[in-house]
Amino acid sequence: MKKIFLMVAVAMMTATVSAQSAIELAKQQKELNDINRKLLKEKPTKEAKRQAKELKKEGWTVPAGERTIEQQLTTSQLYGEELMADENGAPTKRFIQQTAIQTAGSFNAGYAAARSSAQVELAALLQTEIVSAMQSKLDNAQSSAISATTVDKFNQRTKAIVDQSLTNSIPCVKIYRRLTNGNFEVQVRLAFDKKELAARLKRNLQKELEEEGDELNDIVDDILSTKF
Repeated sequence: MKKIFLMVAVAMMTATVSAQSAIELAKQQKELNDINRKLLKEKPTKEAKRQAKELKKEGWTVPAGERTIEQQLTTSQLYGEELMADENGAPTKRFIQQTAIQTAGSFNAGYAAARSSAQVELAALLQTEIVSAMQSKLDNAQSSAISATTVDKFNQRTKAIVDQSLTNSIPCVKIYRRLTNGNFEVQVRLAFDKKELAARLKRNLQKELEEEGDELNDIVDDILSTKF
């Protein structure tokens, strides 16, 4: 009978966490939608116009049907200025942005490659910071639940965990130029919502290493607040 009660309690706790996660994600999505609607109404800034002028001199242009370079750069600039409160209530940037350039025989192929490259590069940065923080906690803690085995296991799984967490990226800049050999050089800048990314990282990391959940929460919050 005790075993049955325990199973019911665990199931109820799991359902509660899932409901809370769904509510939190819905709230974050609404916030993001509000931000995007606000950005669509913004006029190009002076800095965006200046940067766009330089890019155009270098041969960069936009695909048919896309917003102008000035508008795209303004969006990127405003994403960079958007703030939120960190875990301590201090203001921190809401979005991480990552840029990548790739060359291919067509725009679509170059865009896909550049977008993938931007995500891979950011994943590598996050992986390095998280693993380093885990190792630092192990080295400095006199008494810690984190063990060398934990770190080794974490090293093996971190990349997959981070890749899985880097979803719902927002393309801020999508431009290209034709090279002399006819290929397309495509530049992409992606924005990642740190609030959503933190929630996904925590959830995925805790699933992988349940015993170190509290430690991992601290690591994720600290890295996203101070490193990006």
